[in-house]
Amino acid sequence: MTGRRLDSILILEDEALVSLMLEDLVRGMGARVIDVFAAASEALQALSRAHYDCAILDVIVRDGTSNEVADTLAARGIPFLFSSGVGVDALDPQHRDRPLVPKPYEDATIRSHILDLVGKGG
Repeated sequence: MTGRRLDSILILEDEALVSLMLEDLVRGMGARVIDVFAAASEALQALSRAHYDCAILDVIVRDGTSNEVADTLAARGIPFLFSSGVGVDALDPQHRDRPLVPKPYEDATIRSHILDLVGKGG
């Protein structure tokens, strides 16, 4: 992999089984810091005090949407992708060019997208 390493990742996902699967997957990819949140407000608090190499965001989460988290990540230059059962039309217009991995997905698909994010650095 060229570019940056995957040391730390923020996961915003309110489905427990999906978040556990993602956590196992990125741990296997070498991530040492894996912060998983079910609510956008919790993810925003974490972003105010930590830096991440990349992030995976569900679109619809426990306390609304991940739009504000996506805005914060974009402003900080942290690469991210969306993983959701909703279509691209559910994304805010400024984020519709971001990768959207539809659920359900296979590990190889999400792994490839994560490697692409980290390798490009955005």
